[in-house]
Order: sequence, then C-alpha cells, then structure tokens
Amino acid sequence: MLGVHALVHLREGSFAALNDFTGLVNAFNRTIGHFHLDNLYDPQVHQFEPQGLTGIVLLAESHISIHTWPERGEAAIDVFTCGERNSKEIAEFFCKAIDSKSACNVEVVRR
Repeated sequence: MLGVHALVHLREGSFAALNDFTGLVNAFNRTIGHFHLDNLYDPQVHQFEPQGLTGIVLLAESHISIHTWPERGEAAIDVFTCGERNSKEIAEFFCKAIDSKSACNVEVVRR
C-alpha cells in the first residue's frame, strides 16, 4: 500500500469560519503541531472574491488540502499520508480545527 486518503465533506460550517484566511492557516498549523507532522513549506492559502478559500500544506508524509464554499457552509478536505500516520484521525482533527460545530463526513481510500 502506498498510503491512505481521508476525504472529508465538511457540512454545516459557518460562513465566517469557512471564509477566515487566518483561521485556516491556524487550523493547518494546529494540525501539524498536534500530530508532529513534517511540513515542507508553510501552508499556502488563497482567498477568493467574493468568498471562499483554497489551501494546501505539503508534508513529508504527503499533504493536506481544502477548498471552501462559505455560502453553502461546505468544504472539501483531502488528507493523504503514507507510513504509520492515521489519515482519518488527522482529517477529523483538521475539520474540527476549522469549525468545531461542523459535521465532518470522512471516507477513507487506501492506495
């Protein structure tokens, strides 16, 4: 096996949380720190107009990415890790770090 993808459909998120540039960077950094992940570059986040964010952090273990639709209260998150890391646990933590009141539906795909 190459690794594990945890694909998250974040639902019922608040507009403010899903459109918060600084909050998203902080969620990336909290997740990296909590799981002692090896980031290769600082999180990269882009703010769209009139709303929405996309972000990614490249890890030695692979990556975490997100695309948000604040107007819908939704986001798509992808966590891919190799080795002994638990992609599902990382994805659930990251989802709740973005918006603790959101619903985080996780699907795991082994590669």
